Amino acid sequence: MALYYYVNKQSGYNENHVVHAAGCAFLPLPADRLFLGSFYQVNAALLQAKKYYPGAMGCDTCCPLNGKSGLNQQQSVALKHTLTSR
Repeated sequence: MALYYYVNKQSGYNENHVVHAAGCAFLPLPADRLFLGSFYQVNAALLQAKKYYPGAMGCDTCCPLNGKSGLNQQQSVALKHTLTSR
């Protein structure tokens, strides 16, 4: 089933913008997010987000990737900072 995906307009630490699926507990307020579209796979939503924000990355909660363990430390810290800055 396809989900609606959004990217946070506000960047977190290190200029990363986080992609969220509809219903995520960390989904930004409507004024702070950009609708990306409806996608069957997280990777497709991330590719769309990277058109707007090259540093876009998936939310650990709603957009985990199979190869997530390949994140480098800097990206991991940036994501945690973004999620806890609310």
